[in-house]
Amino acid sequence: METSTERKWTMNNVDLDQFTLRIGDFFGKRDFDVVRDKIPTGFQILSDNSSRFKLIGYVSVTVEGKPDDFTVKLELIEKKRRYSQYGSFLLGLFGGGILVRREAVSDEAWMRLEKEFWPYVENVVVDLTGTAKPSNSNSKA
Repeated sequence: METSTERKWTMNNVDLDQFTLRIGDFFGKRDFDVVRDKIPTGFQILSDNSSRFKLIGYVSVTVEGKPDDFTVKLELIEKKRRYSQYGSFLLGLFGGGILVRREAVSDEAWMRLEKEFWPYVENVVVDLTGTAKPSNSNSKA
């Protein structure tokens, strides 16, 4: 199962600070615990423990680039090893059906989350187009 997707935007001049705050709001409204940090290449949002999305792991969103050329990467960082790779016979012997069911629930929740996330991000990009302030690197103090 694909647990990482990435999209790129150019020529939108989006205030990335506001953009990542809105992405954090997306997860907060879905009952995730959210941590947002500035990283050398942009921003990272980490989200987990949602009561609505039973994921085995946590969600990482990385926003990298400049206001007019940036990439958003959404990925699920799994905390535990997948058990479904072991045969159903072995899992049946050791009560692994519960583990495989948790994986299936997590996979379904991940697909639902991705389906909600990307349209939301598209709308935020549209809302924030043209909001980045020009840099003052050429101005004199």
